[in-house]
Amino acid sequence: MANDLTFERFGAVLLSKIRLFAVVGIGAAVLAAIFSGPSFIKPRYLSTATVYPVNLNSYSIETRTDQLLQLLRSNSIRDSLIKEFDLMTVYELDTNKAGGYFALYNEFLDRVEISKTQYESVMVEVVDEDPLRARNMVNAMLRQVNLLARRLQREKSREVLEIAERALAHERYKMDSVEARMDVLRQSSGILAYESQAKELTKGYVRMLSGGSSQAQRDQVLRMIKDLETKGGEFRQLTEMSDLFRGNYDRLLTQYETVVNDVTKELTYTNVIVYPEVSDKKVYPVRWLMVSMATASALVLCFLLVLWRDQRS
Repeated sequence: MANDLTFERFGAVLLSKIRLFAVVGIGAAVLAAIFSGPSFIKPRYLSTATVYPVNLNSYSIETRTDQLLQLLRSNSIRDSLIKEFDLMTVYELDTNKAGGYFALYNEFLDRVEISKTQYESVMVEVVDEDPLRARNMVNAMLRQVNLLARRLQREKSREVLEIAERALAHERYKMDSVEARMDVLRQSSGILAYESQAKELTKGYVRMLSGGSSQAQRDQVLRMIKDLETKGGEFRQLTEMSDLFRGNYDRLLTQYETVVNDVTKELTYTNVIVYPEVSDKKVYPVRWLMVSMATASALVLCFLLVLWRDQRS
């Protein structure tokens, strides 16, 4: 029963080997401090930006914040940053080897974090060994998300623009066809305005009958009245169609100009609340934590080995 594992037994082992534990603890702390230094682990710096989404159109039930999250997490932005900052070289990864791109993308995701805050804003965090590069990567992500959102918006607007152009051209064709036929009637029969001409010719013919005009003059007026009778109805109908088509054309032209503005407008899609800065304090590694964990682990392991040896003896 002398070797039973009790708290008294643990205390006796600790007291009997206190110098050994002290040496192990100090040695572990010194080694952890050395190996957690910049010579072995490069310090990393954090740069952060907080932005609100603006000018985004929701595609479904998602919020604008969710949409901005999806845009920031797109592989096009990821690939743009990898190329712009030559991250393959920075992360010392060879993409020509099998699994190279998998390792590269995992390293990128490990260093770049995009999350939604409780206030419906989006936080972008980048960790890197170079604090200036970390700040520049955050700015590049915000620039790229504006370009991506603008490209997607313009692609949809161009589809609408093509529809608006076809509708405008069709309405213009109908309007020109009506105007061409009206020009023929104007030249062949002299009809310019059906209602006013019919009224004036009727008055003139009545005055001729009572005023003793010549037969030739009366015959000329009668021919003009006859032209109004035979072609006036068509001219009047064409006039109404022309007014209708012109109104439709003006409405479509307004819509077309609105779509053109959508295609050519230069909008930004983020309001930056917290701008990224060049950090002067590292966030990794946390040396005191690494030293504490290494020392505690070494002491626990040493205690277990001593206890195991004591149990065997």
